[in-house]
Amino acid sequence: MKKLSLVLMSLLLTSCANYFVRQECEKLNWYQVGYDAALRGERISNDETANRCRKAEAEISESKLDQGFKAGMSRYCQPEGVYATGKTGDLFNPDFCEPGQLSFLRTKYSEGITAYCSNGHQAGLSGKKYKNVCPQKLEGSFLPEYRKGRKKYLEGMVRNQEDKLRDTNLELDRLSYDKRVVDGRLSILPMAMAGNKDPYMEERNNLNNRSWSLSSEINTKKSQKSKYQQDIDALKQELVTLD
Repeated sequence: MKKLSLVLMSLLLTSCANYFVRQECEKLNWYQVGYDAALRGERISNDETANRCRKAEAEISESKLDQGFKAGMSRYCQPEGVYATGKTGDLFNPDFCEPGQLSFLRTKYSEGITAYCSNGHQAGLSGKKYKNVCPQKLEGSFLPEYRKGRKKYLEGMVRNQEDKLRDTNLELDRLSYDKRVVDGRLSILPMAMAGNKDPYMEERNNLNNRSWSLSSEINTKKSQKSKYQQDIDALKQELVTLD
């Protein structure tokens, strides 16, 4: 029985987590998601956001996603786009571009990489992980400054997630209190005698609906709390590697 309860609880938390993800996915600009994926040199099939939303069975505008991706691809292979790819420390995907352009585009990419690798501290503060793109002659001076900037970024993210976790705990306390009040009222409502009309039927139904709604909100908040804690643990784990 205990094992069954744990399984049911796990399924419930998973369902709540998926609900939370679906809510986030519904707010996304799918044209922008496709556009941004192309500018990173990624195929839609490799896009983390799209895959996460698909896994949660969220509604995705595939047409807008494709339109954004195609628009991003056309910009990606422009000299200024390739330079920007290098300057943000991203990898260049030559498969997106015409072979006849590649020699010139690789030169522009190299110029962007040089700009990126010349400011390690800013690269670390940007929040983007280093992808081992700097040439050896620049990497020696780049990495110490990158780690300093990355550490500041991660510390800020930890504070941000801890604030969210604290607010979620406060909200959980409030919801749990409200549910105890509702359930307490339900427990003291007199039961109707057999064959008699229940004078408390409307109130009883309203309280039952409210109790169910509060349970759903509590489970959603618990799922959010778990996600925030996982994010904090992962951030702190990376911080240890930068000391």
